[in-house]
Amino acid sequence: MKFLTDIGANLTHSSFNKDLKVVIKDAKDAGVNCFIITGSSVDDSLTAFNLAKKLDGNFYITAGVHPHNAKDYLPSSYEKLLKLTENKLVVAIGECGLDYFRNFSNKLEQKDVFTMQIELSIKKNLPLFLHQRDSFSDFFNILSSYQDQIPGGVAHCFTGGKEELFPLLDLGLYIGITGWLCDPKRGHLLREAIHTIPTDRLLIETDAPYLLPKDIKNKPKDRRNEPKYLIHILERISDMLKIDKEDLSNQIDKNTKALFQITNQSQSSI
Repeated sequence: MKFLTDIGANLTHSSFNKDLKVVIKDAKDAGVNCFIITGSSVDDSLTAFNLAKKLDGNFYITAGVHPHNAKDYLPSSYEKLLKLTENKLVVAIGECGLDYFRNFSNKLEQKDVFTMQIELSIKKNLPLFLHQRDSFSDFFNILSSYQDQIPGGVAHCFTGGKEELFPLLDLGLYIGITGWLCDPKRGHLLREAIHTIPTDRLLIETDAPYLLPKDIKNKPKDRRNEPKYLIHILERISDMLKIDKEDLSNQIDKNTKALFQITNQSQSSI
């Protein structure tokens, strides 16, 4: 594998505070050599940016507001995100979208903040890092109204079936696959849909520390997911699609670079 990127790793999560250097080394030893750190609020995006600057090579971030945090959005939030996007380490807007599963923010707040981030994506010509849970109709209606303007995006941590997949593909989106694929109870729709995702639209991510693949051997006692397990996801997709792992890895690398416009460098400039 020439170059493998975890496009969604929550490396600012407190579970990584004590051993982040070890986590990164283990990932690189496994073959993961690029990381996109997920931003979930304005403050978290700033933290992710500072972390990416400090780490050694091939670390990027998304900058945005997760729907759970839409309630905390302030008029100043837009200006802070806009300023942050001036940095080349920012390769996408998000994690943004709608989440009606828990409704930590009300639906109106979520829709307003989602729309703001779509418009920021268009303004800065940055792709969207998209979140959707139990809200597909509203999510798709909002996103599709900007179909001819958005500069691309990825359906982060896609967990649905063909019914949701095809409309997202029609919007030109990439599809992000996580360890959800490996869940014997919850992942059946995704395992059916994986065969219909064009390989030139496929991206992989861990969503660490969440979504530890349930079928890995020797699970960690704390059940924390890590970027090193990205290789397991790649291998599972390779097995399911009956595509050589190296060929699949090379195609996913092309997809990643095409969407996020990242290059294999020791460190991005700011």
